[in-house]
Amino acid sequence: MGKSFLRSLSLGERFIGAGVIAAAFGFFLPWISTPDLGPLSGLLGQLGASELNHVSLSGVDLGKLMGAVYLVLLAAIASGVLFYFSRSATSPRKLLMSGFQVMIGSLCGPGIIVELLFIPLIQSVAGMGLWLMGLGFCSIAAGGLMSIATFGKTAR
Repeated sequence: MGKSFLRSLSLGERFIGAGVIAAAFGFFLPWISTPDLGPLSGLLGQLGASELNHVSLSGVDLGKLMGAVYLVLLAAIASGVLFYFSRSATSPRKLLMSGFQVMIGSLCGPGIIVELLFIPLIQSVAGMGLWLMGLGFCSIAAGGLMSIATFGKTAR
């Protein structure tokens, strides 16, 4: 049954599905993992972990400090809900949902990837979860763009 479901998906839908799973899973993996936080040591005092030599903080840990971090997980869940409902939607609604997928993916993914590639402090402390989330959201945006391109070809 799983194989037939995967075969029925377009390439864009596969990218969106994989991106949703990666982004949601990456939220629970370590975002910051380092033996020495240096300038970020103020976070440790607020989290009550200032005596530790090794620090590993996930999105859940950072969400306790700043509740707005949970909006990142909410964006991944919203993308998954859109993916689920787009399976049975009409073509105009699928196009609209694909546009929302592009918006959700582009809000988080490219920013995270640019930070990971070009900011040395982030590079030195970034954990696997941050990479997975950035790539997951970029995959959601790419899948939405592929779905829009597919609709563009069929409209001609």
